[in-house]
Amino acid sequence: MLIGKLNEVAARSGHSMLELAFGWLLAQPVIAGVIAGATKPEQIELNVAAAARAPSPAVVAEIDAITR
Repeated sequence: MLIGKLNEVAARSGHSMLELAFGWLLAQPVIAGVIAGATKPEQIELNVAAAARAPSPAVVAEIDAITR
């Protein structure tokens, strides 16, 4: 249910789930950075790209409402 709602937000906003996760984390004032694991170079590229493509404040607020 929760993942389904977040998938809908991702699709509607044009973001991947990875972008939503990184963007939401980076929008939190108490989080200084995101530590993401990667076992392949492609995963590092996706992580960097996701961190650079943050969702809008409205999307972050929607995620907050869903995850409360």
